[in-house]
Amino acid sequence: MDSLQSCLIPVLRRIRQAWPLCAPLTANAADASPDAGLAGAGWLLAATAIALWLYGLLRQRRARATLRDARLGLLEFRLPQQRVRGRAQSLQRLLGMPAHTRDMDFARWLSLLHPEDRPRFAQLLESPPPPEANSEVRVRHHSGHWEWLEITWRSSWRGGRVQKLTALCRVATARKHHEAAMIRREQQFRTLVDNSEDIVARYDLELRCLFINRSVSRYFPLPLEEHLGKTPREKGWSEEASSRFEQECRQLINTWEARNFELELYHGPHRHIFEIRLFPEFDSAGMLKTILSVDREVTASRQGEKLLAEENAVLEMIAGNHPLPQTLNQICQMMESQQPKGMCSIMLLDEDGQALRFAAGLSLPAAYRKLIDRVEIGPSVGSCGTSAHWKRTIVVDDILKSPLWAHSLDKVQPFDLRACWSTPIFSSDRRLLGTFATYYREPRSPTPEELALAHRSTHIIAIALQRHGHEKQLYRLATQDGLTGLNNRRQFIELADRELERGRRTQGPLSVMMMDLDHFKQINDRHGHAVGDTVIRHFADLCRDALRASDLCGRLGGEEFAALLPDTALAEAMQVAERLRAAVAAARLPLDDGELSYTVSIGVAQQRPDEQDIDEVLSRADKQLYLAKHEGRNRVFAIDAPPPPRTISG
Repeated sequence: MDSLQSCLIPVLRRIRQAWPLCAPLTANAADASPDAGLAGAGWLLAATAIALWLYGLLRQRRARATLRDARLGLLEFRLPQQRVRGRAQSLQRLLGMPAHTRDMDFARWLSLLHPEDRPRFAQLLESPPPPEANSEVRVRHHSGHWEWLEITWRSSWRGGRVQKLTALCRVATARKHHEAAMIRREQQFRTLVDNSEDIVARYDLELRCLFINRSVSRYFPLPLEEHLGKTPREKGWSEEASSRFEQECRQLINTWEARNFELELYHGPHRHIFEIRLFPEFDSAGMLKTILSVDREVTASRQGEKLLAEENAVLEMIAGNHPLPQTLNQICQMMESQQPKGMCSIMLLDEDGQALRFAAGLSLPAAYRKLIDRVEIGPSVGSCGTSAHWKRTIVVDDILKSPLWAHSLDKVQPFDLRACWSTPIFSSDRRLLGTFATYYREPRSPTPEELALAHRSTHIIAIALQRHGHEKQLYRLATQDGLTGLNNRRQFIELADRELERGRRTQGPLSVMMMDLDHFKQINDRHGHAVGDTVIRHFADLCRDALRASDLCGRLGGEEFAALLPDTALAEAMQVAERLRAAVAAARLPLDDGELSYTVSIGVAQQRPDEQDIDEVLSRADKQLYLAKHEGRNRVFAIDAPPPPRTISG
């Protein structure tokens, strides 16, 4: 209507200027005659007709401009005449042909078509399409390139036959190129996705799988096509993993923001840790349509990070001199965190080298730990005994079927242990220290990564054991006499002071014995220091036999010894001392040229209430030792105690 007004207003103005008879149209109607009114109405109708004609011409021009801009054209395929006719420069707009080109025969038209489209189009002319049918065809442009035409057909019938096909043609080259580029990009995307190490999946908003690449087959046994249409829960994910995935997807749906998290998924006995990234995908209207999930397996890196942190913790325990059992149990826990469902144990070589003793492995049943407290070493003694014998890794993937376990199958079977592999532990100089074993409750074999992990753990165990051995050796050097294995003077005094303090709290009696071998210098001078050392060691063994486990005994230097007897009164201490003296006097040490006998003198004293230091008690016992020496040796003396009856020998 606005266009009509814009056309009418200038036309009416020109008519008014040209014909004064139109003046009454704008003058006072009361002053005009009837004849003048009729004449004015006639001119108005003429002006209106002219205006409508001009408006129609304008619309026609605009329609042509629209056809030109949209690259639309009308073509008529006249079947009886076998000719193609274009309307209003259609062939020029569509195919760049000269403006005077209005029609051509079918043969020329078909020659312009792409060879792949030509047979189909010829068939279409012979069998006209149904009304409003659509088709697409490639036609050679006048400049030489191929132009895509999108055609909408309309049939004209006469006498029961199609006489003419009218084709509304639109140039669709840009769209087809765009579609082809989209297809190429999609193919490239599919190629990248299918060859990606990551699992790439697409889910709808109800979390049903719409697409998933073949990488999933490396981690899950479900066939690729079986994933489609299923939610993670329906695909067999655990309850914990399914709930976490659903929670993260709900967050994405609510916020339209990408999510990043980690999940643990299991395939049989194998655990996989995935870093999952969720991305929103939108449709052309900008609405959330699907969720793209990119899942990267990070098991090795995460386990490596965790293992490194746990190894550092173990090494700190080793450096901090934590108790060995605590350190070994921590190593077992570290390995179990790397091998879910695995139960680890550490067995250490016995002192005689003929058996293994259980040292760590709290995940194993308590009754089973007791059963393997001592395991013989042999060629067919379970996994650990056999591993220690052959000094190599022994893998038993099914205990019930293995001949190595046949000897103890009835004892092991109640614990429902089905697989066990054991790796020997060696010191830095390749001495056998023990074995490290991993148990499972289902038959299975270790992966190469698990075996490598077991070997790695044995190195850490060896470090702990060797450090513990070095600490024990240093402790022995600092606290024990190297010749006899008894406490040295410093350690004896320190332990005696502690016992003295305990005795004050408990108000129990406490006695000490000072002992000195008689004529020991003569034994060294006559028989040599080697024999003298033998005598010293022999006397130390007699002391161990005569004293209780709760008693303290030490070598104070040379041939001088001391013993502390907690909860022992003077009379009882005298009896102990006499038994020891008699055992020494009765002993005979074989030599190359005969036998050797020796004696000992002993002084005994009981702690007094006013004595606060062990040196005070030892000093009084030493005085009694001096008296025993002065009275002829080979005897026991004590203050305020009559000498016990004895038989003098030699």
